[in-house]
Amino acid sequence: MKRSPYKLDPRILHELRGQKRFITLGLACTVVTASLYGATITLLKKCVEQIEAIAREAGLGPKGNPLVQAENLQVLAWVCVAVVINFFLRYFFTRGSVLYLNIASNRLTSDLRRRLLNRLLRLPIGYFSDKRVGAVQSVVSNDVNVFQMAIGIIRESIEAPLKATVALIAIFFIKWQLALITLLMVPILAVVIQRNNSRMKSATHQVQENLAEVGATTTELLQGVRVVKAFGAEERTAEEYATLNERLFDAQLRSAKITASLRPMVELIGASALALVFYISGVLASKGQLQFADVAALAFAMDTVNQGFRSLGSLSNTSAQVQTAVDRLYSNVFDLPEESSLSGSQTLSNVAGRLEFKEVSFTYPDGTTALESVSFVIEPGESLALVGPSGSGKSTVADLVQRFYEPSSGQILLDGVDIRELDVEFLRGLVGVVPQHTFLFAGSIEDNVRLGSPKATDSEVHDALAKANALEFTLSMNDRESSSLGERGTKLSGGQMQRVAIARAILRQPKLLLLDEATSALDATSEKLVTEALEEVMHNRTTLFIAHRLTTAARADKIVLLNRGMVVEQGSHQELMAKNGEYAALFRVFSSGLFETEAS
Repeated sequence: MKRSPYKLDPRILHELRGQKRFITLGLACTVVTASLYGATITLLKKCVEQIEAIAREAGLGPKGNPLVQAENLQVLAWVCVAVVINFFLRYFFTRGSVLYLNIASNRLTSDLRRRLLNRLLRLPIGYFSDKRVGAVQSVVSNDVNVFQMAIGIIRESIEAPLKATVALIAIFFIKWQLALITLLMVPILAVVIQRNNSRMKSATHQVQENLAEVGATTTELLQGVRVVKAFGAEERTAEEYATLNERLFDAQLRSAKITASLRPMVELIGASALALVFYISGVLASKGQLQFADVAALAFAMDTVNQGFRSLGSLSNTSAQVQTAVDRLYSNVFDLPEESSLSGSQTLSNVAGRLEFKEVSFTYPDGTTALESVSFVIEPGESLALVGPSGSGKSTVADLVQRFYEPSSGQILLDGVDIRELDVEFLRGLVGVVPQHTFLFAGSIEDNVRLGSPKATDSEVHDALAKANALEFTLSMNDRESSSLGERGTKLSGGQMQRVAIARAILRQPKLLLLDEATSALDATSEKLVTEALEEVMHNRTTLFIAHRLTTAARADKIVLLNRGMVVEQGSHQELMAKNGEYAALFRVFSSGLFETEAS
């Protein structure tokens, strides 16, 4: 069912209610401003009448009555004062309308962006796996900016018809026959505007989609510019981007053509009605049934009516754009289930840290099976290393522990409690993570470390950096812990970034450590120091390694060898080597290659 361009989507009204006070004040000023157009038409008619009267008396020459002329001039003076007062009131209330509605509009945008980000942060991790970063950015920036025009829709939907109605009423009082002629153009304009609205909505939707695509591609290219240059792909990449950009241009051109055709069409229809009114006015004037003052007032009134309908035409286009924006905002963000809506609410008073995978299987939404009947136990204070080829499911295990995804079947138990029954924030508060590919924010070193524990003292931050062997390079920087890292930590080397990430995990004092080959980016000296620090932190903490180096895995209390999502072997390093199975074979090959590399 098609929605009227002047009937707002309930979702838009829901957003606008938050700014009810300023919108009400602004619309009240708008109503007064529009209503004053009636007084303007009346005062214009009165001015011309007095000028005509003065002209008649002056045309009589000596026979004219000076007292009548003086009286007419005095009346004209008071009418002119009234005109000034009328326009002063219009200035005052127009200013109020613009000010209050702009406050509401900007506050609406600010609140909407804040709510969008809060919602995005609470969406499941799978959402971000499926979406391109630039596409999400387009929703937060482009669609929110378009949605801001919803305030203008409210104002125009009141001001435009009210101005036109007030002017029509004035025409009725001047000459009701001419008002009937003016009304003839209303159904014609309604049909033109309605047809334009449906075309505009389709065109706007395409523009927004293409804009999101261009934004996403731009973000990817800027992030991957080193790869583009490394492979000499500048020309090919530029051509592909040009194609996307041209597609956006075509969509914008289509939208511009629709917009460009509506306004002059409305003006043409209005001008036709105005011409007809003027011709009939001439006929009536020839019969002495219409005065010049009436014609002047009618001209102003007709122009006001035409302005109202032009605004309604623009309102149709704006409404289509806002409707597209709100559809994208809700379908891409607000209508999606939050992560917390899938979680339990239970917390544990004393967490020992026993982690058990019990016949856990997991299949991604695209049908890819990542894990199949995986079972293992990590006792409190123990460490377990996950090893296996790429794609064997190691990272999926870590994602399931953090509840980025839910198991397709089986259970993950923490101290005997299914983690699906635990509050997500509580569960993640127990976990300290050091990823292989560290992400640091553009703030300071201190800010990034304190992300692990926002309420930590400066002394605790300092100690965490020291334990992660990050203090030496931190103190050598100009602003020490307050040194800015640049976007994604670009001012640090890979090893330095990793040590900051380790400090962040240490500061958290977690019950469960997740280490994705945490020392892989460190030099031999730093690796030894950080490994010693981690072993100290790991004491009395459950630790899950994702180990790419089998020499790292060998230090764990237990090892689980995964292949194609299934557990092939598990046990301690000594037990698996004694078993002489797949792990032992892999370790010998790895050790042999490693030693050969070091020897060379």
